[in-house]
Amino acid sequence: MKFKVKKNPLLVILILSLIPIIVSVPIISFIEGDTAGIIISLVVFVFLLPIMIVLVWALFDTYHELTENEFKSKFGFITVNIPYHEIREVRFSNNPVSSPSWTFKRLKIEYKRCEFALLSLPIDEEFFLQEIKKHCPNATILTRQKTEVFFD
Repeated sequence: MKFKVKKNPLLVILILSLIPIIVSVPIISFIEGDTAGIIISLVVFVFLLPIMIVLVWALFDTYHELTENEFKSKFGFITVNIPYHEIREVRFSNNPVSSPSWTFKRLKIEYKRCEFALLSLPIDEEFFLQEIKKHCPNATILTRQKTEVFFD
């Protein structure tokens, strides 16, 4: 079962607005005929283009999936697979640590002994928490209000 993730509109607008800027700067430098400007803008373009491609790819290919045996989170080319039996706790986090996420409020999944993943929130948080509790009955699943989720 796939779950779409929430995307902060400010991050989406920022990513999408950078595309025309990154593309237009070398074109403007070329039209003006400024040799130094052309070289600098092309270096910046070549450096930023792969980053933009990855971010746009992630913008359209980010989701969480509950498969038969594991939790899978996809953020562009980054995939996190966590077997259900390793999940110890799922809760919300405001941790600003860099992680593949489209939201500032994040889902924290603790697994194994001391590992964790900070991920974007699913759009339907309650349904997601109920479903993951069904797959991980021994894990502690906490809502935003820090109350434990019990499956029906």
